[in-house]
Amino acid sequence: MSKRRKNTRKINKKALLTILVIFILITGLIGGTVGLVVMGNMLRTKPDLEITNLLSKESSKIFDKDGNQIADVGLQIRTNVTYEQLPESLVDAFLAVEDSRFFEHPGFDTARFLKAMVENIKAMRFAQGGSTITMQLIKLSYFTDDEAGVGAPKKIERKVQEIALALELEKNADKKTILELYINKMNFGGSGNIRGVQKAAQYYFGKDVTELNLSESAMLAGIVNRPNTYNPFNYLDYATNRRNSVINLMVRHGYITKKEGELAKSIKLEDILIDPSKAKGSGSQEYEYQSYIDTVINEVKQITGLDPTSVAMNIYTYMDPEIQKVMDSIQADKEETVVFPDELMEVAMISIDNETGQIVAIGGGRNYGRGGSMLLNHATEQFKQPGSAVKPFLEYALAFEHLGWATTHVVTDRPIVYKGTTKVIKNFNNQYAGQVRLVDAVGTSLNTPAIQTLQEVVDKIGRQAVVEYLQNLGFSKVNSDNFDIGFAIGGSNYTASALEMAAAQAVMLNGGYYIKPHTVSRIEFKSGSDPIEPLHTPVSVISEQAAYLTCLLLYQTVYGPYTNYMQILKRDYPVYAKTGTTDWGSDGLQYNIPQGAAKDKWMISSTSKYTTAVWLGYEKGIKDKDTYFDRTKNRLNLPGKISTLILSALTDKLKPGEVPRPEGISSITHILGTFPYAYPIEGMDGGLITTGLIKSEFNELVSPETSDIDQLSEFSATAGNDGHINMTWSPYPDPEKLYVAGDTMDLGLDVGGNWIGATGRRLFDYTWIYGPIRYKARISQNGNVIAEISSETEHFSQQVGLEPGASVTVCGYYAYENLGITSNEICNEFKAVDMDLSLLVPNTNASRVDIENWANSAGIKATYNTITNDSKANTNEILYNGVVVNGQAIHTTASQLQNVNVIVNLYVASDNKPDPGNPNPGNPNPGNPNPGSDTPEG
Repeated sequence: MSKRRKNTRKINKKALLTILVIFILITGLIGGTVGLVVMGNMLRTKPDLEITNLLSKESSKIFDKDGNQIADVGLQIRTNVTYEQLPESLVDAFLAVEDSRFFEHPGFDTARFLKAMVENIKAMRFAQGGSTITMQLIKLSYFTDDEAGVGAPKKIERKVQEIALALELEKNADKKTILELYINKMNFGGSGNIRGVQKAAQYYFGKDVTELNLSESAMLAGIVNRPNTYNPFNYLDYATNRRNSVINLMVRHGYITKKEGELAKSIKLEDILIDPSKAKGSGSQEYEYQSYIDTVINEVKQITGLDPTSVAMNIYTYMDPEIQKVMDSIQADKEETVVFPDELMEVAMISIDNETGQIVAIGGGRNYGRGGSMLLNHATEQFKQPGSAVKPFLEYALAFEHLGWATTHVVTDRPIVYKGTTKVIKNFNNQYAGQVRLVDAVGTSLNTPAIQTLQEVVDKIGRQAVVEYLQNLGFSKVNSDNFDIGFAIGGSNYTASALEMAAAQAVMLNGGYYIKPHTVSRIEFKSGSDPIEPLHTPVSVISEQAAYLTCLLLYQTVYGPYTNYMQILKRDYPVYAKTGTTDWGSDGLQYNIPQGAAKDKWMISSTSKYTTAVWLGYEKGIKDKDTYFDRTKNRLNLPGKISTLILSALTDKLKPGEVPRPEGISSITHILGTFPYAYPIEGMDGGLITTGLIKSEFNELVSPETSDIDQLSEFSATAGNDGHINMTWSPYPDPEKLYVAGDTMDLGLDVGGNWIGATGRRLFDYTWIYGPIRYKARISQNGNVIAEISSETEHFSQQVGLEPGASVTVCGYYAYENLGITSNEICNEFKAVDMDLSLLVPNTNASRVDIENWANSAGIKATYNTITNDSKANTNEILYNGVVVNGQAIHTTASQLQNVNVIVNLYVASDNKPDPGNPNPGNPNPGNPNPGSDTPEG
């Protein structure tokens, strides 16, 4: 149970002393002698009264690129009116609530002041000020920075000076003028920070001040006491009560009758207020160009450190009103071709001049389309993942710059994992293409080649160099801590604004030079201070050659044979573009958004003159509100439709041309799919030859004979007791090279025991020219080569006639079947030992292939004859020294082996003409060792 607090009032001695001092000094000011000396000292610092200081300050004016005024800012919310324009009800309302004896006192109301002092002494605090309208005008003009909302300290000295100036003003201006100045200066609140009753009447009631009725006048007179608290759009109950209090005071002071007051109070404020969404301080044009204007204001603050809403300036900009109107129309839902599928989808648009960085138009979002100022500007202040839109100017531009790639480079689209992880990278369609031309990889926006490329760049120039490159492109959110390879596809922690995306792509169109985007060309101060013309120095970020090659990729995405959303941009002049999409991943599941559904859509389009960035998406996920792109929304291609409207406006008067080709670019013709690039072989298939462009410093071709071949790690050669040399090579690392490659390649990937199956096309393989890789060896005896070996397998045995005691060297290596290049060689040496050999001869039914294999393996010579003999058809006879030896053994020695020569007679029927494709005329089915069987060899 709480104890009852004692009802006592602690006297604030300091407050009481201050009140008494003011009372004494004011008495002296009026005519007494008490405090005259002290008061005189206080008045020495009193400002000089100038009527011009009481007038409302001029507004800051903003002009477009042609010097036409497009806005007043800050003080533009004040439109002065004359006393004669004020309705009687408005004058009466202000007098009733602020200063009922205004037309009677000389600027200072002694009776009112004394009454206020008494109330303050009773309350032991400054509960009432006792200021007249004249004193309030003086305070707002001399002792308050109204626009900044800062007032002078509440000191005795200030109050004394305020009264003195009020008395002086009353001697130099009539009452109507003073009331006019006061009403034009007062703060009426509102989202536009309304000053002056004319703007207030328009803002709250949508009418001119001359049209105000009693109820409306009372509400406006009541607002100025606490503009935020009594704003009817935010606090209707407070505003209603305050209006009623003003009406009661009007009755009390005899300005209206009680009946008139009751009638005025019976009117509901909500019935006379305009729709808040239409509350605009200067009529229907209040928020025209507002996205651009807000950006200008913020830029001026950064340049000058001053606020143009409180410091009068003339601000000249680069805004193109024709382009800006298109963007304003789009975000206000006024374009027939652009129909947003729901109210939550937002948009951002910005167009800049490639060469100068001048921003010509800004679409801050549909929130701007609904009216308002200083809102979230989705084009300049919102940062989203950019998706694939970064691929051309990030990894591929750097590949041209540092890896020496040509525009005809071939990349491989295959399953990969982020380096050091087990996360599998996929394309949007969960498929892989295999080998693809670089232009096709960009045109179809493949992910895995992009990531592999950026990894190569990082391996070549270092991670920090890539981070600095992105920072030099203007990406403010990129740093060493958040960069990773996921940036290659505009993912991970990579976020950017539409402004930054436009500026980065513009670098490619501007010869590799970055210029900070800006809106302001000149700032003039109405105070007479020196004007400012901001300078923006171009900074070289990448070579003009690499930038130009990147432009060629951007061009192909529009005009190439691709089914993408950029086809809508095709014109009879060059357009360069790239799209980007990011998805919710699993983060959207909490909002009932499907796994991987898209949340952001980008299109960055350029001509040789301008670059435009367009973003569409959702600020955040909202449960069950479909804040994602489904198939229907995707098919709308809103980024493309919006980009098309802007592109048409940008090029309406002057069609752009091609980006000029700089020096330092060379043409290069090479075998498709090779790198380093190999020059074509005479007579080869023209479909395997391609011509592209490359930085001249990298324009070097290598011989196709220097094509990559893996190194041999092990090789052994030993002499067997049967006269054979047994050879073993380490298996070739890429077993696919042991065969002539097909046009389909296996792209499968083992990720921690999880097999990712995939296949893709092959554009080129050296085996198509040189045949497969073979295991080869060279056998030398006493320094002379006596045999060359080629095997399809890593194990091979060859019978060779060696001289007893001879020095034998066997060197093994890898080589293409039809090319004289080799890997490294590994050689084995030994002494030859003579030995008796017994060679078992094939039987009479052996095919020619079998006989050839036997002869080659034995290391002997064979001569072949084809003889027509119906009775012996499909048989053979092998003769040694004139004797048929089929099925028998030939006895010789290792040293004499090379002198062994056999004759092979192959018998065919008279009606069986030899088939050039059948090495065994006696066997019509060479793949079947048994001619009597209809079953082919398995």
